[in-house]
Formats: sequence, C-alpha cells, structure tokens
Amino acid sequence: MDTLEIGCCGAYCKTCREYQKTCKGCKIGYSDGSRDLAKAKCKIKVCCVRKGCATCADCSEYDDCSIIQAFHNHPGYKYGKYKQSIAYIRTHGYAEFVKRAINWTVAYGKL
Repeated sequence: MDTLEIGCCGAYCKTCREYQKTCKGCKIGYSDGSRDLAKAKCKIKVCCVRKGCATCADCSEYDDCSIIQAFHNHPGYKYGKYKQSIAYIRTHGYAEFVKRAINWTVAYGKL
C-alpha cells in the first residue's frame, strides 16, 4: 500500500488541490535526498520521517506524543477529522482508509 498521499498527521493529501498541482506532500523527496529534512518546518513531519513511520498511526509513542496530540486537539473541525483518520488507520489499516478517503473532496471526510 502506497502511503505517500496520506499526511503524517492523518490528512488525505491526494484530494488537495495544491497537492494535485505543485505540492510534494509531507514525505516525497526525503528518502532520496531531493529534499532536506533539516529545512522542514512541520514538527509532525520531521518526527514521522525520522522515525521511519508512514504516518503517526504507526508510531508506538502516538498516545503520549505532545506534538501530534497538540495538533489534533487544536480548535477547528479539520484537526478532529485528522485525528479520526489516524484512529481509523490504527484500527483498520491503510488499505481500508484509502477505500473510504478516495472519494473525499478535501483532506478529510466521513469514515
């Protein structure tokens, strides 16, 4: 299962207009060195890529991680939806998540 289109935080990037046009997402380019992780501004991405996790759903420290928990508990509808996505992936796996997310029109949707 290719997880490059799923953001470390739980966003489904494939449905994002910017991703479809020019955005590289949060993981493309770090493994081959075409992007420098030291220049990345997103703490979630830096942590996830350094640990070798496809998303925060794979991290054994997820429940106690202050970085992702602060992000997911931030006020705003989308943050809660990203949290739901990570929980769904942890329970059902990436393939089932993509089956549901493929028809979303934004980076989150009904699970």
